[in-house]
Amino acid sequence: MRLRVRNGFPEALAALPATALADALAGPTLFDNRQGETPPLFISVLVHGDETSGWDAVRRLRAELRSASVLLFVGNVAAAKAGLRAQPGRPDFNRVWQGGDSPEAAVADAVAQRAASAAPRLAVDVHSTTGRNPAYSVVATADAPTLAVAKAFSGQALLATQPHGFQTGRFAEFCTALTLEVGMRGDPAGTDVAVSFLRRLLRRTALPPEPRPLALFETVARVVPREDAVFAPETQRFNFRTAPAGALIARRGTVLAQGADGRDLGDVYLAQMRDATLLKRPTVIASYTGDACAARQDCLCYLLEPADAEVGAD
Repeated sequence: MRLRVRNGFPEALAALPATALADALAGPTLFDNRQGETPPLFISVLVHGDETSGWDAVRRLRAELRSASVLLFVGNVAAAKAGLRAQPGRPDFNRVWQGGDSPEAAVADAVAQRAASAAPRLAVDVHSTTGRNPAYSVVATADAPTLAVAKAFSGQALLATQPHGFQTGRFAEFCTALTLEVGMRGDPAGTDVAVSFLRRLLRRTALPPEPRPLALFETVARVVPREDAVFAPETQRFNFRTAPAGALIARRGTVLAQGADGRDLGDVYLAQMRDATLLKRPTVIASYTGDACAARQDCLCYLLEPADAEVGAD
């Protein structure tokens, strides 16, 4: 695996679904469509190969992309060909942006270095979720420019302290950066959300202030299942809501609640009742997934606390 860099954005490429990109591109590709001295918008899609809403949005926005100052990164096309989050036995492409010795980490570092040298005005990484969630953003810093873009996108945002190595965390070191979670994987409505917001970003250098408040949460624990865990898909209804004490996290088996520093926070947030794992106290949940494969590849859900009760309306 190595990074390929191409100038412009070919019209013919926009005709291809995500599953066909591996044959057309042969690997992760950065399209450089900068226009003169205009600071570019950085967009990344398919960092997870089965989250195609971002690529489908790019296809629909091809005319605007060709005329705007843009850096477009098309990520894990090999995984996309197989309809997978990541290739079997390979690192998650959104966990390698802070270094490592894998080919994926080398590609990520090359992309970040090229992007940093281009001084982008904003970087957005488009993702989908595997559980039912409203659209939300993920940020690595809570500075005013970042939160203004987050509020323009949706009414809720996560200030992420984990997992380590996600792309937005690296890009936040040199520009305003956000992850856009546009909706559930495979739902066409998620593509519509991505198209609408990316179009706004492509058409203007500044977003008008939004009158709504922004609920900002911090990810305080990542719930990781063991192989014996049996999930409770109905718990998705609490995503971005306060789940009550006693809400079911796993029907049986073992799950761990891990803090950003690796500490076990199970005694703080989780309780056992017979074979089941329950919430010990009312807690906001995010990204609880009904997809067992995704849960074991990454996590079952995140537990949240208010980072700042809300960032008020203008």
